[in-house]
Amino acid sequence: MEFFVNRPGYGNKPIKSGTSFSKEIIDRSHWRYSSVKYFPETAIEANIEKQNYALYPRKLYVDIAIQCDVCKRMFIFFALEQKYWFEELEFYIDAHCTRCIECRKNDQEIRFMQKRYQTLIASNERTVQETNDLKNIALELYQLGYIRNINKINAIR
Repeated sequence: MEFFVNRPGYGNKPIKSGTSFSKEIIDRSHWRYSSVKYFPETAIEANIEKQNYALYPRKLYVDIAIQCDVCKRMFIFFALEQKYWFEELEFYIDAHCTRCIECRKNDQEIRFMQKRYQTLIASNERTVQETNDLKNIALELYQLGYIRNINKINAIR
């Protein structure tokens, strides 16, 4: 039995849709499906009118098993999640999720830290608390390898 990263709101198992589409129909519904591991029992119909595509829309969405590019754990890119990405958020239809939810959240936290660091470092009049925050953020970014020169941290006053 395969284990997948647990996803808040979706879980860690394929979500059966109650519809039935053959493998051939699913494979023809989007060019990517013939080269990924998917769960046919999870197929749901797409609204191609709401999709952002150049040549080929996705006619169906299916839960797809993916290995995270960062942590290498397996996760599911859920059909319902794809429907949301492509029809509500209007992501480009050929976008593909390559990182699990935990790695995506970690990336967001690092981007937030980098932005906060840039804001604080540019400020000429920091409070004592802001200076302490800046040092802590800089140290964490240094430990993560985003700041390579320890003198940048030592120079914060």
